[in-house]
Amino acid sequence: MRACFVLLAWLLMLALPTLAWSSAPLRFVAEDLYPLHFADSEKQPRGFLVDVVNVVLAQCRCQGQVEIMPQARAFKELRTTPNTLMISLLKTPQRETEFIFLGSVFNAHAYLVGLKERQFKLTDLQSARGLRVSTVRGYYSHQYLQKAGFSLQHDLVLAPEPASLMKMLYKQRTDLVLTNTLSLDKELRSIGLDPNRLEKKLHLPEFPSELHITANKKLPADLAIRLRQSLKAIKASGQYQALLNKWQLTLSAY
Repeated sequence: MRACFVLLAWLLMLALPTLAWSSAPLRFVAEDLYPLHFADSEKQPRGFLVDVVNVVLAQCRCQGQVEIMPQARAFKELRTTPNTLMISLLKTPQRETEFIFLGSVFNAHAYLVGLKERQFKLTDLQSARGLRVSTVRGYYSHQYLQKAGFSLQHDLVLAPEPASLMKMLYKQRTDLVLTNTLSLDKELRSIGLDPNRLEKKLHLPEFPSELHITANKKLPADLAIRLRQSLKAIKASGQYQALLNKWQLTLSAY
């Protein structure tokens, strides 16, 4: 009998770190991207997907908090911290092997955009070959354009970050930019550029568009299941649609 108690105590000791970790508050990180997730005037997280996360947490009875930070830092936190999740990450085949995707929360469609005063005959991505097409170095769109045949030697122009990318376009140092347009007007105004000079030139329907809540691979499987089921539940109950209505959003508008 004494041996059984000793064994039970030993097993409980082994389980303690896991139990303590799984009960630790989850960290949901995201860049400042209005109206999905952004910091308000008091530096508090707000936005459609911040509301979605809070409802999901309530549904699964989990503890968590949302933090707004630069995208590069958010990615680093997701990769290196087991209890960290990214609120919205573009789902790609490569990333499916690196992270746990818990469910789609929004669609952000990709376009080639350019200045209104410059007109091009575009029917598909290949028809843009020979024009200078740009994106941010290291983004998935960088890899996507290279796979489509664009090269730095001929028609691919890269920028270090989004603000530089758009400034290059307005200075006509590039012809087209591959981007989504979710908060493009706000971003342009923030760097002193007139959004009325810009237009969508070509929709790229084959470019991945689903944004997902995404977790570190070390998130416990039972917790991942609870979060995934909770997201499905708020969609089925109409809570997700109510939040879309609150923020005046639709899934097919961007």
